[in-house]
Amino acid sequence: MPSDGLFENEYHAGANQIRKDHKNLLNRLRSIKEDADFVKEIASFFPSLALVANERCGSWYIDPTDKQVHSAYFKSTDGHMSQWDFNLRRSNLHLLDIIKQHKGCIIVDSTRRGKRIPDALSKTIPIWCCAINRAVIQHKPGSFENEEEVRAFCSLPSAVSRSEHAQIEARMDEFAQRLLNSGGIDMERISKLLDKPLRPLWFTPQSSFFEAPDYAEASFWPVICLSASQAVESGCQARPGYLYVQGSGDDQEAWCHGLTPRLFWQNQEALLNATSALDCEERVHEIVAKKQEDTDVDDYNMIQGTTMAVGSTKAWKMFDVVINCTESSPADHPQCLQLPILEGKKGQYKLFQSIPTAIAFVREPLMQNKRILIYGAKGRDRAVGIALAIYVKYYDQQGNFCPDGAGKVDKKSIHEHLLRIISSRPKAAPSRVTLKKVNSYFMS
Repeated sequence: MPSDGLFENEYHAGANQIRKDHKNLLNRLRSIKEDADFVKEIASFFPSLALVANERCGSWYIDPTDKQVHSAYFKSTDGHMSQWDFNLRRSNLHLLDIIKQHKGCIIVDSTRRGKRIPDALSKTIPIWCCAINRAVIQHKPGSFENEEEVRAFCSLPSAVSRSEHAQIEARMDEFAQRLLNSGGIDMERISKLLDKPLRPLWFTPQSSFFEAPDYAEASFWPVICLSASQAVESGCQARPGYLYVQGSGDDQEAWCHGLTPRLFWQNQEALLNATSALDCEERVHEIVAKKQEDTDVDDYNMIQGTTMAVGSTKAWKMFDVVINCTESSPADHPQCLQLPILEGKKGQYKLFQSIPTAIAFVREPLMQNKRILIYGAKGRDRAVGIALAIYVKYYDQQGNFCPDGAGKVDKKSIHEHLLRIISSRPKAAPSRVTLKKVNSYFMS
């Protein structure tokens, strides 16, 4: 009889093969293409609605060469059991302009084995919708018809138990009040934007309907939460020519080999027609090496009420002044301040040292209303920290420019200035250490 050790070895060999198949690049990309076809089909039923990728996973499932793609940053952790949250640093309020323009939106995300729909779609986004609805009602009573109905927290019964639903609903007034109490968010503007309340709806590959619903005349603006991947019990399922992996777009660092969603869609035919996983990897390495995707020319955002922008665009010629917060110098510019701030912890002391230099450098250009770009490799952390310091120094709580300094600064005013930057630059995600350095500079 075979020994227990033989069975154990076979078990471990099988488990290792499953892990390899899950990370197999070709399996991942073909799975993504299958899920993206479903997303495209659902989007075709609602052609007027804006298509929004919940970063980063959702970006893999929308072809940016086919339709304009917007971005959102809803975290599943804000929907985890007993950790429900409406996080002002991930307020996603930029979506309200998009929703108003398109009379609703479709937010795309996916999840791995074990769930049919990610917590970001089943709870985080419904919390967001309800908090905004309640805040508008409290700020401007009479904004909506049937306000008691609009105040209700909406969830998907198959994803959220009645007990959890009740616990979340019990905290909704607290979340709405958090929005109302924030001095950095213009509730008057939000109230004017929302002609109709927000209403989450859900679609998955398991959904079925004979005729696409028409929300044009609805009493709400639909926020369709679209889970792209099929729910597969084991997390994977055989398909002709590949292994389908649920939630393939998730955890991209583990499998993407430097490939990005944009590069994938730009080269989808060559990658999907690879003859093997090894062939696919080689093609990806060639594509990444050619750097077909430099930084997006449009990846910058103007900070509302200022002439400053934050981003990773390398189209520096569009700006009169550039502050480069990286070690590299991607382009020449006649008026550029180089702040070689390293990534991670090593750069934090340099960030602190750079704040007074940046503040002094931009004073005159700001007085002359010159367009200023604060550049970072991704425009999320270091560049945001420098932008925040400048914004706090020269702009008061009402957003007025003060060339001699805005006066007294405390943690609350810094936080409110940060919220305004995040409202303008949704990608902004400064680390706690970066914010600590900004706080230290003004209050030490």
